[in-house]
Amino acid sequence: MAMLSESVDAVIGVDTHRDSHSACLVNPLGGELAAITVAADADGYAHLVRRATEHTPGPKVVWVIEGTRSHGAGLARIPRATGHQVIESDRPKRVRRRGSGKSDALDARRTVMQRLARRRLRPAQTVRPEVLTPSGRDLKR
Repeated sequence: MAMLSESVDAVIGVDTHRDSHSACLVNPLGGELAAITVAADADGYAHLVRRATEHTPGPKVVWVIEGTRSHGAGLARIPRATGHQVIESDRPKRVRRRGSGKSDALDARRTVMQRLARRRLRPAQTVRPEVLTPSGRDLKR
């Protein structure tokens, strides 16, 4: 099984929160191509997808999204609907982040870098659209 970095043109990592999402687009070698923070709503998702499309060097793009069953649920549906692979991101452990700075943009970049070297990737978990609030939160939790 090949590593993710051997099979994509770019990877987009997204650190999700209730009100905003920070994303980092990198090439297969880990070079940052773009970074952005958007509102966690339909307009923000559309802006993020537009920016990603403008800066992606090729068609093989994988999205690594934190919280695809919670704050990232609304965003995760969009790349999946356009045929892109969406991978669930592990939430970074606080101990690993301590001392190295904390920012949403940095968390988005770490998300991508951790996935580029993996051979086994976990597909994103999803919830049925009818159990989501307009903000994308799962009502069953």
